[in-house]
Amino acid sequence: MSASIRRIALVVLLLSTSFGAVAGAGAAAPSSAPRTPQLTAEPIAVQAGGTLTLQGTGFPRNAHVTLLAGPPDAEATRIGGATTGRRGRFTATIRIRPRSSAGALVALACHDACRVKASTRFRIVAP
Repeated sequence: MSASIRRIALVVLLLSTSFGAVAGAGAAAPSSAPRTPQLTAEPIAVQAGGTLTLQGTGFPRNAHVTLLAGPPDAEATRIGGATTGRRGRFTATIRIRPRSSAGALVALACHDACRVKASTRFRIVAP
């Protein structure tokens, strides 16, 4: 291989490497990592007979989510459901039964047989 061909090949290699670095510098890397679902409760302390608002984010878009609640480390009971919007978010208002016992509870939002889920804690307080 002649010296001039080697120089041309080296210039082409350097230009292609530099171009790739410059082209990728301003572009955002595609996010292949799945979003982690999250669930929040408002208020964190609610009186029996009051309402609890559960908000979820990071779920699949237009998906049905089952809402459950129960004491920590115990079986949860279905308390409602919601459907996410195009951004994977939902808001659900849950009425706490007037005769509910005071105590700490865990709310759980489940999708796809609970393979996609998020949880948060809240308390029922005495009036």
